[in-house]
Amino acid sequence: MSHWINPTVNLGIIKAGSAKRIVFQATDTIPTIKSIEPYCGCTATEYKEETKELVITYSNGVIPPQVEGPQATTKRIDITYEDDTADVLIINATRIR
Repeated sequence: MSHWINPTVNLGIIKAGSAKRIVFQATDTIPTIKSIEPYCGCTATEYKEETKELVITYSNGVIPPQVEGPQATTKRIDITYEDDTADVLIINATRIR
């Protein structure tokens, strides 16, 4: 059982070079967080304990010139709790030039 109201977010189509802000809302029963591990340096995290919100800033980089067409991307954030349980949050998007 996830401790997040919407553990997966689809950003739809986003332009390369733009940044997106995503807010994941935790449930009232979320345990104390031990660690938050984004799988990519393009994803910054900030957990706000008082509002139980995890704010993600996804910095959508430039698409290399050799890559043609839309590019599907998935970003993962692993959350581990003090009781050694864990959740995974997912951000999906399609990148275009």
